[in-house]
Amino acid sequence: MQWAVVVGYGVGYGLVLSVVFTAAVFAGAALSRDFLLNDYPPAVRRRYGSPKSARGRRVAVLFGVFVWGVCGLPLMVAAMVGLDGALDGGLGFVPAALCAALVFATLSVWDLIVLDWIVFAGLRPGLLVLPGTEGMAEYGDLRFHLGAAVKGSPMIVVVGLVTGGISMLVV
Repeated sequence: MQWAVVVGYGVGYGLVLSVVFTAAVFAGAALSRDFLLNDYPPAVRRRYGSPKSARGRRVAVLFGVFVWGVCGLPLMVAAMVGLDGALDGGLGFVPAALCAALVFATLSVWDLIVLDWIVFAGLRPGLLVLPGTEGMAEYGDLRFHLGAAVKGSPMIVVVGLVTGGISMLVV
């Protein structure tokens, strides 16, 4: 197995998806600041006090469709097609599953370190601060973001296994 090729495709496509995800977060926040309301620390959500607005719900749906349907799925297909051509023996279950897991793991690590810790908790651009919650120390709660990332980490395995299985059905 050509592990370096698999890792290169997984991390490379993961970084592309991460940049798209980041742009989509900022675009979504420009349309409705509360579209990611459930991803804020509990104290911030309590102070904000409102349920997600109807506009925020619509933007959240559009965000999901754009990131996962318009970008994520085509990027994953491109990664699998490219990987199939790059590997001497073609695409098998293990390389497909590992590559897909690495795409999602790269996005998860990017989301935690770059978006959550550096941008959201550290820089705190006004676009991501909910009205009425300005200056709250809870925005800097790194442990909250780490906990959310750990809760989402089983999806890395699920994405890998599902993609590996689908690749075997298609190839």
